[in-house]
Amino acid sequence: MANEVPVGIHHIETPTRERWTIIAICMIAWTFSNFDQSLFGYAIPDIMRDFNVGLDAIGLILAISFTVAAVLVSLAGCAADRFGRRTMLVVLLATSALFVGLQATAQSLEMLTLWRALAFGLSGGLASVTAAFVAEAALPRHRGLLIGALQIGYPLGWFLASLLAAPLLASGGWRPLFLYGFAVIPLAFLLGWKLPESRHFALVHQAEVRGEPVVRHGRMAELFTPPFRRTSIFCSLMFLAYGCAYAGTAFFFPTYFNQARGYTPSDAAWLVGLSNGVAAFGYLAAAYVGEYKMTRRNTTALWLAIGAVTLVGLLWLPDAPWQDKLMFAITTSFFYGVNGVIATLLTELYPTRIRTTAFAVCGSAPLSIGFAVYPMVVPIAVAALGWQWALTIAIAPLLLVSAALALMLPNLRSGTEVAD
Repeated sequence: MANEVPVGIHHIETPTRERWTIIAICMIAWTFSNFDQSLFGYAIPDIMRDFNVGLDAIGLILAISFTVAAVLVSLAGCAADRFGRRTMLVVLLATSALFVGLQATAQSLEMLTLWRALAFGLSGGLASVTAAFVAEAALPRHRGLLIGALQIGYPLGWFLASLLAAPLLASGGWRPLFLYGFAVIPLAFLLGWKLPESRHFALVHQAEVRGEPVVRHGRMAELFTPPFRRTSIFCSLMFLAYGCAYAGTAFFFPTYFNQARGYTPSDAAWLVGLSNGVAAFGYLAAAYVGEYKMTRRNTTALWLAIGAVTLVGLLWLPDAPWQDKLMFAITTSFFYGVNGVIATLLTELYPTRIRTTAFAVCGSAPLSIGFAVYPMVVPIAVAALGWQWALTIAIAPLLLVSAALALMLPNLRSGTEVAD
């Protein structure tokens, strides 16, 4: 059924104190969500030994998790446009943390897969909710920089988790890692208590309730009507290709350094966590360049292309631990650092009434589909070709394809407010 949306809603300036409260809480929520989800990546080598399974079984767990996420993130985006950003942020953060904690109790691979799938699927919905929340609260001229700052919750979450993962993996095994998820549940409700609702959403909702003059739109169906069809298709394909590349590396890098480079699980956790911490500057650099120096579309394409080159360098050039750390930090600064601009690029292509729906359907959902496919592809490629050739052939070209697809999107001036 079509939804009714008020005519003529443009940018609504959020009061300064309220704006910074929203930005800070979204940053905290996204950081702790990534903190929770990164624990699985650090635990993979020990999980394989504990359950006596190979990398292909881990790939299947990840694939199932991301398949569930592809469905849940779309539902979460639609729910945020219907029930509000604040409500969905609390629900998604608390429930995903609950299922993270339950992974510590899994006595079989099947139960671990179930808890992991629910945890990641619910957590993934926070990407669209927090990005839309910040996009609507920020002043247009600073929107990109602030959404870029939001995205450093990913490397910051991995970095903070490594501080706990490294010593626990060295002494207590993988199960105690996941117990930290339970501590995030009360935090979610505390954040919700302090978080105001988006004024954009509130105005749309109030106008619907009052029955003011409206334009009828189909929400999800509207994404593929003539004004948005081409943009939606190329956005979806770009996020699909990037999702494949992302999923084929992010959760496998601790295992890569363990198996291909000879690090212990604890040392691999330190390396990945520290390098992700350094790479946070790459996210901010992408946001800054996209905001003030280039358009977001061109910055996205540039970061993806450089990410492809530096990934190949990481796989073939280092011959000492310090070189691994340096090359991994540079690679993640561009490969993953593109998240500092790509989310803003998507949010500015759609108006408020369908913004989180668009982010979920054309961003998070295809990203999750890529996540579902490539965790099964990479183990097969590694078994056939070894880690270096597998990642070179299976990942680097996808980043170049993503860069080309980005160049097919509208080249809007940064800070453009899409009229409703």
